[in-house]
Amino acid sequence: MTAVRPRPPRSAGVFIDVCPTAVLAFLTILSLLLVQWVGSIAAAGFLASGCLLVVRRPHTALLEIRRYWMIFALAGWCLFTVLWSQYASLSLRYGIQLCVTFAIAVAIANRLSPLTFLRILFSAHLLAAVLSVLFGRVRSDGNGWLGIFGSKNAFSLPMSTLMLCAFAIMLDRNQPRSWRLVATGAFLLGTFLLIQAQSAGQLLATGAALAFALPFFLGRWLTVTQRLLLAGFTLGLGIVVTILLVALQDEVMALILETTGKDATLTGRTELWALAFREIVQHPFTGVGFQAYWVPGNPGAEAMWSEFGIEGKRGFHFHNTFISNAVEIGAIGVAMQAAALFGALGLAVLWAFREPRAESIFLTALMMRSAVLSMSEVVGYTQFDLMTLMLVAALVYGVRRMREARLPVGAPVRRNVRLPSDGPPTAAA
Repeated sequence: MTAVRPRPPRSAGVFIDVCPTAVLAFLTILSLLLVQWVGSIAAAGFLASGCLLVVRRPHTALLEIRRYWMIFALAGWCLFTVLWSQYASLSLRYGIQLCVTFAIAVAIANRLSPLTFLRILFSAHLLAAVLSVLFGRVRSDGNGWLGIFGSKNAFSLPMSTLMLCAFAIMLDRNQPRSWRLVATGAFLLGTFLLIQAQSAGQLLATGAALAFALPFFLGRWLTVTQRLLLAGFTLGLGIVVTILLVALQDEVMALILETTGKDATLTGRTELWALAFREIVQHPFTGVGFQAYWVPGNPGAEAMWSEFGIEGKRGFHFHNTFISNAVEIGAIGVAMQAAALFGALGLAVLWAFREPRAESIFLTALMMRSAVLSMSEVVGYTQFDLMTLMLVAALVYGVRRMREARLPVGAPVRRNVRLPSDGPPTAAA
């Protein structure tokens, strides 16, 4: 076992213990947030910091592949579609990039504690929000604030994440007062900026996620029996609301359309979905190949771009995670992604129920928001994407916590060996 060097005496001067993994994780996440503002420099920063984080412990990286092989299998399937992809070179390129993204996400989640990960996410998103206030811009048509991002959707997602991070920190009384005060201000800032983005979908998904997570905080002061009753009440309320939404779907749809200003087909979603189902029928199990549909020259994509006036021929999708992915990676790939998404949600909920803390409740809110957004947007899994990184990390943390919970009471938890600069040790999965 590697011995830890003793810290120098206080008389030797100020001693700052820096964790390289935490620093690299922060740079990795911040780079992804700044890609649309800075461009290729930020993309290079993501690759440099992320890959350095992975390879600085090569033996640990190999253990992570073995330990989380089921998670890597999802990225592996996307890469495997190169064998039948209609644009094999693109599927190969993007599949490799997705594997790299997964490796970085798994390394971050396996080597850092969930609380450290939450604080890194919070700090990076808060910085992006401040930069958006100082250097941001408004859409050319005046409908929505863009911040330092390229579109209102790209801007609203980080602001929503900032709200989820701040919400979890500011309501956890176990967090230092300084963190809670900053989180309170950040929550107000994130709320203001999310409203300015004028993204109805993000507002609804964020509100649903916060409402879903709040009862877990209330359960901190309840007994196990009372928590079960609260969980049953919350579940029952959710079922009642769902039944009402189905029964009053025409009225609800009319209200949504009037509020968001969208047309009766939800900005062409019904036509897009009809096209998607025709494509799925032709390749039901394997799809057309990872990232191999919205490609210039593909007849179906060209027709949709022409109809909706998308001259740039990019930034377009089927507005549903599972439908969109079924077109590209087939029913097999969608089943794997659904298992990853809802599996992470289930593990996070169970963790938050047993241990309602900032990190567990944040992951619960994150996964609930992702589940809601998956019905109208594509939330993962794509290469070099912060949302994908967070989804993979949430699944790793859920698996870690599940495995640790299975250990007998009093049994030692295997921990990563801590080097002098690696910060506090974290439990390995």
